Amino acid sequence: MRIARRRLARADSLARASGAAVMRRRSVLLADSCALLREGVAALLAVQPGFDVVGSTGDGRDCVRIALRDEPDVMIFDCSLRGLNGIEAARRIAGQNTRTRLVCLSTHEEPHRVRAIFDAGAHGYVLKRCAFTELLEAIETILLSRYYVARDAAHALVKGCRERGRPEIVDDAGLSTREREITQLFAEGYSTHAVAERLHISEKTVATHREHIMGKLGIRGIAQLTRYALREGLTTLDSGP
Repeated sequence: MRIARRRLARADSLARASGAAVMRRRSVLLADSCALLREGVAALLAVQPGFDVVGSTGDGRDCVRIALRDEPDVMIFDCSLRGLNGIEAARRIAGQNTRTRLVCLSTHEEPHRVRAIFDAGAHGYVLKRCAFTELLEAIETILLSRYYVARDAAHALVKGCRERGRPEIVDDAGLSTREREITQLFAEGYSTHAVAERLHISEKTVATHREHIMGKLGIRGIAQLTRYALREGLTTLDSGP
């Protein structure tokens, strides 16, 4: 309870520090594969002064489309989105829209995952096991053009940086943005035909991409590709067409 009160006090302090900037209502886009979580966060934000949830989706492509069209003040997103994972979605949004502040709400705290999120253009990182007060503190912090990392994630990040002697699993296979996108779709059970339709490319192009992906990763078959995608956070077990 004391920690929660301190975080609320911290959030209030940050809100006051931002002065007139927080007097206007802030628009928020929610992007998470779990509808229940989106509804819960929306309900909690609804009772906070100054926030309007303007969009909610579990699909990565929809997330990018809404963010670029509406340019919300804040986007709260998860790494595991259908169709296009959160890291790729964040990268596309940050590359075209510098107005929206991005905060990732994730279950992962592995150092390479946290770094990948910030490399993609995110401004904040909060773990899903944290209290809502910490998410609120993160939102207020990034709205002040600062960065925010949840305490446990920050600990893991620093620990990972100090463990120089241990090799680290990093998604450094040289996959292009399109190849990561196709990897995710195959891992989620899409056929070559379905991938081609979704990405508006030919089946031959999809097949060529798949061969290049398998070659770069040194793997054979969709089962190994799926394990790779799960390990790297490109998809989750409950994602699919």
